[in-house]
Amino acid sequence: MPFITFYESDFYKIEVDTAQNLLRAIWLRPISYAEMKTGGTKLYEVLLDTEVELAIANAKTLTSLSAETKAWMSSTFYELLSQTKLRKLARVLPDNVFHLIALESVVTRAEAMGVTKFVVKNFSDPAIALRWITTP
Repeated sequence: MPFITFYESDFYKIEVDTAQNLLRAIWLRPISYAEMKTGGTKLYEVLLDTEVELAIANAKTLTSLSAETKAWMSSTFYELLSQTKLRKLARVLPDNVFHLIALESVVTRAEAMGVTKFVVKNFSDPAIALRWITTP
């Protein structure tokens, strides 16, 4: 079964292939705090509705995030995702080392706070992320 689009805006797209138990989300451009909250909340809603257990989040286009955005992601966002059936999250991160470190620190903080109830792994290549997420 092919991917079906569940949400699409000018900054974010969420697709699901229920046969593969897989969600694919992609940030389409740099975003604001409000857009991160909107996209993150939509991701939570789609995961809740579909009960998909595997997800790839492509954040290659993201640039610097505000302190407010990072704080929301590391606390509220990862806590929301932990309320779904999500088991594995593959994150495809930007090539820019500063943007990459900022996104890595969000997960590190969330894990330290004990809000992540799923496995998170970071990648630079979407194909390698897909291979990891679909390997039992």
